[in-house]
Amino acid sequence: MFLFVGYQLWGTGIEEAQSQNKLENRFTEIAVTTSSTPTTSVASSNNQPSEDITVVPLKPIVIREGDPIALIDIPTIGVSKYVVAGVQTSDLKKGPGHYPGTPFPGELGNASIAGHRTTYGEPFRHLDDLNIGDPIIITDLMGRTFTYLVTNQQVVSATDSWVVATTDSNKAMLTLTTCHPEFSAKRRLIISAELDLTQSDIATSPAAVYADDAVDTTTVPSTEVSTSEVKTSIVTETTTTTIPVIVNVDSSNSESADALSRGWFSDPSAIPQTLLWGFLELLIVMVAWQVAKKYRNRLIGAVVGFIPFFVVLYFIFQNVNRLLPPNL
Repeated sequence: MFLFVGYQLWGTGIEEAQSQNKLENRFTEIAVTTSSTPTTSVASSNNQPSEDITVVPLKPIVIREGDPIALIDIPTIGVSKYVVAGVQTSDLKKGPGHYPGTPFPGELGNASIAGHRTTYGEPFRHLDDLNIGDPIIITDLMGRTFTYLVTNQQVVSATDSWVVATTDSNKAMLTLTTCHPEFSAKRRLIISAELDLTQSDIATSPAAVYADDAVDTTTVPSTEVSTSEVKTSIVTETTTTTIPVIVNVDSSNSESADALSRGWFSDPSAIPQTLLWGFLELLIVMVAWQVAKKYRNRLIGAVVGFIPFFVVLYFIFQNVNRLLPPNL
């Protein structure tokens, strides 16, 4: 049991650090560093400044749960983590997770992110140290930076899924959720923040879209522009661009509610695997004991069973951990 506590507090942190390194590489690989609204222009014949023809927004990046979507920095408590898409157990092992069905950071509505408080790098352990006005800075896949300022801190019950719902569609809000108190999943600590419009602009186009939501598309036709100076009709040769339409899902849906309130035995499929690895562990102990009896030397039995015992114990810990609250 002491070893399991050690695994929870430090072993999972090592796993999370490795996942964050992979997320950083993936984020760099897929991030768009150019402007989200590039301009196509043409110069007139008299060398006058070029005039704009059309503005075409970049296409949102299609992502799946587990992919990185942003980098979150909270200077007050020294947090800098890559945020993944999704809040399933496997997602939150990598870092803070974005609630599917809520807006992405920078957009109008309530963008919501969950994170561990005591395990897997404990990214949200010190959220309760945040004060009104503290900044939360998020950089998305398009390289845009959004600065939020903390507006409220509260503790709610595990079933209060309304905290991740959008209550004012005219404001860009951010909600961070984690378990409360530490080492318990009984309640939820909620940090609310609002986009600081003096430092950041509201995102006019999404940086990403979940693969399941990229179903309907909107067609953006090419543009034709005539200029008297050139005396010709100039037609942009851009092909028709399709942009996925974001399906705005009610943030209080069952998925968000389940993710917020998920408690013990959050992944029941781990129960048979835990029992299987436990049986294998017991078998290793019995074999080591029989070897010790045969040679009448307990040291020999310990040597034979030492490595297999701890290898199997690691997998037991991994599966037991799947049974714990994902926000713990």
